Amino acid sequence: MPDRTESPAPRASGGSRRERSAPRDTVRGRLKAHDPFELIRWLAMSQPDPRKALAELVQNSLDAGARRIRVVRVRERGLPCLRIHDDGEGVIPEMERSEALRYIATHIGHSRKRSLSPQERLTLMTQGQYGIGLLGFWSLGEALEMRTSIPGGRPHRLVLRRDRPDYMIEPLRGRLPLDERWTEVIVAGLRREAMGVLTGRRAAEYLAAELRGQLLSREVDLVIEDRMSRGRAQKIIPVRPPRFLGERIEGISHVEVRGHPPIRLEIYLSSEPEDGGDPRGIAVYSTGTLVAEGFNEMASLGLDHAPWIDRRLCGLVDYPGFSIAPGSRRGVVPDEAAGAFTQALIGLEPVLDGVLESLERRRAEELDRTLIRDLQRAFRDFHRQRPRYAMLPVQTERGQQGCAAGGDPGSPGESAAPEQPLTPLPPAPPADLLPAGPLASVRLTPSTLRVECGGARRARAEALDATGRSVEDPLEFSWHLTGAVGTLVDVAGASGRTVLLTAANRPAEGRLAVTACSGDRRASAEAAVEVLEEIPSRGADEGIPEPELVDHPGAAWRSRMLEGRWQVNIGHGEYRAIADRPALKLRYLAMLFAKEIVLRSSQDPRLEKPLEQFVEVAAYADRSLALRRDRRREDAPEPAEPA
Repeated sequence: MPDRTESPAPRASGGSRRERSAPRDTVRGRLKAHDPFELIRWLAMSQPDPRKALAELVQNSLDAGARRIRVVRVRERGLPCLRIHDDGEGVIPEMERSEALRYIATHIGHSRKRSLSPQERLTLMTQGQYGIGLLGFWSLGEALEMRTSIPGGRPHRLVLRRDRPDYMIEPLRGRLPLDERWTEVIVAGLRREAMGVLTGRRAAEYLAAELRGQLLSREVDLVIEDRMSRGRAQKIIPVRPPRFLGERIEGISHVEVRGHPPIRLEIYLSSEPEDGGDPRGIAVYSTGTLVAEGFNEMASLGLDHAPWIDRRLCGLVDYPGFSIAPGSRRGVVPDEAAGAFTQALIGLEPVLDGVLESLERRRAEELDRTLIRDLQRAFRDFHRQRPRYAMLPVQTERGQQGCAAGGDPGSPGESAAPEQPLTPLPPAPPADLLPAGPLASVRLTPSTLRVECGGARRARAEALDATGRSVEDPLEFSWHLTGAVGTLVDVAGASGRTVLLTAANRPAEGRLAVTACSGDRRASAEAAVEVLEEIPSRGADEGIPEPELVDHPGAAWRSRMLEGRWQVNIGHGEYRAIADRPALKLRYLAMLFAKEIVLRSSQDPRLEKPLEQFVEVAAYADRSLALRRDRRREDAPEPAEPA
């Protein structure tokens, strides 16, 4: 309520008509706190986390330009204490020590650093600006003592006590060096809640994450010394900022924000945590200090959505323009600077979406290669155990036909039974509902060409769009071979997509490169070439063809044999439904391969439809059983903790 004892505020000349015509009984004044210490109490209680309170005290040392900071957990006179000692420039170094400490005690809620602009705070790596950092000691202990010394002046101390409005300033007693510059903050009578979370290791890990940006940007030696730990616990722990695990996304390290400081980004495609826990995610910092552990806490800015909360990403985003909540230093004020930050990140989302799509394709390809090896092991020695099946022709390393399943292809002096030609299935209808996009990449098959000396092997290029679907637009392919590994010849009728490599007569190594062009779009791929004296035996995967994965979402076929190649349609709905279930994919591929064996051995086209129906029913049953198992696991009660 306004104070009615004050006289009305004078009106500026030339004011608005509404102001000039205000009623005579209008009263203007300034808000006043009934009890200033009550506001101080609320400010102090707004920081309930003792770890954050410790970080605030260390932050003050960093803001003072300290190069050496030592945090000691020790028991003095029977009381547990924290001591934070630094060699920074000192508390308001241009003032006398008693005057500087009096200023600190009588200007709660005001900081001399507040006058710095966001760009100046970024340059100086200064975070404090509210003048309430010391009040956080209420969540740490019962009393705070600040000691300060600068060359040429007598050291003094300031004493504050929890939930008391008075302070005390006095010179330090005893023999002390007068030519040194240092500051020490002592929190005495640590609370039980603070004792549990501020052991040496826990405090070091928290400070490393909380102040990561600042510790990386400056040369500072921050050490935790725990003199209260017992047993074999480490006594002296250097605070090292954590490193992110994974592959860093290049090209998005800085984003300009009009009228505000730029955003610094350090984003990684995360690898799985070693302890099996949840990945860190993308944290939000302001001038190197943590303000949000993840974008799921940024709902006030509308950024709590993908890709910023995607579990496959980790790292940090640092923006000095934020206005931070003064008490807890968590969360940001949704002002004009925060709005500009939001718009800048929204413009970056398509880039991250594309990176994640590429990652998903790469991981799917790696998973498919693993499943193929498992499939080959599953059918190991099948042709010897089930000799009544005829041979399934596949391409061997020399480009000649071998067998995938069936009897012995022939003994010395005998020739194998002639193969009946396999009638190819009709071509797949065009996928009009999901047309492929423009050229984005090229996949070269096989990924490594191993050829015996003097032998030959084909290589095939497949143009893909950004989602991994085949591009059928008119394309031009150019091939290039490096190293003395042989010669290349285009395969007739392949539109330049397939070449035949005729190997040299002696072992060599090289590389095969292909570039696809579609208008002004270009994409390239490479494969290693190895010319060997002898191709090693296939061993466990003997006779098992490697499926050619073809993306035909509009086609009804699941798998087929076409020109000696076993093709699997990864665009079929059944395959897509189990794309993230490796066990189901392996069973599905095994059923498709078994279907091709039976069709090839029987040579009866009437079996094709019932075998397709069998695969459909079996795949449906597999998916249903897997879903029921998932539901049972979700509904299972949590195991009781041991008493």
